[in-house]
Amino acid sequence: MNKTDPRGPAMLAALRLTVRGGLAGVWVRGRLPAGPAVWAANHHSWWDPFIAGELIAGAGSRMVLLADVANMRRYRFARHVGVVSAGELRHALAAVGSGAVLVIYPEGRLLPAGAPAPLAPGAAWAAARAPARLCSVAVRVTMRGGQYPEAYVVFSEVDAAEPVAEVTERLRERLGEDLRDVDRLSTDADPRQPLPGFTRVMRGRRSWDERVDAARGLLPWPRR
Repeated sequence: MNKTDPRGPAMLAALRLTVRGGLAGVWVRGRLPAGPAVWAANHHSWWDPFIAGELIAGAGSRMVLLADVANMRRYRFARHVGVVSAGELRHALAAVGSGAVLVIYPEGRLLPAGAPAPLAPGAAWAAARAPARLCSVAVRVTMRGGQYPEAYVVFSEVDAAEPVAEVTERLRERLGEDLRDVDRLSTDADPRQPLPGFTRVMRGRRSWDERVDAARGLLPWPRR
């Protein structure tokens, strides 16, 4: 994102408003490592890049998101919020060197929610080449007991010092374990309460019943 171009901040603000207007909130466990980092996540929801943009901007960092060439041709305007083509790896790595967070979806495409698919080696390679810390980011967007979906994000650092193939396999194992944990908690927890062990970092839209409950003490109608 070009900091001198006013379209970048305006589009980033619109991206963040989309998240705040469409989700009940974002809850996290763990944190993104400090310093140059590669955000390697599963891609099982339309919301995934929006959540990445919200959390990275909220942490005061700059996002560089790697997209395939076809999507970049279709959504050229996305360059203004830091999206680059997979053919621009040199530019992406330079941005990481200057402090940006490189977002990669190593499954390579949007998939149904479930276990992660086999991963391409790009995230492990980029972390070694930049160099940067490699962070597994397990993301689940789920409808539970409220009107709007909830997003849960688990950050887990993966040691990127070994050969790329081994790091990629460890990344897949870490993503799979964290996703299974979120799914288990979603099955067991009270659907009207946030999942245990997570901290809400972004408040989104309240359900209709929550808004009614909040207004009850302010409006003149009888409470019984």
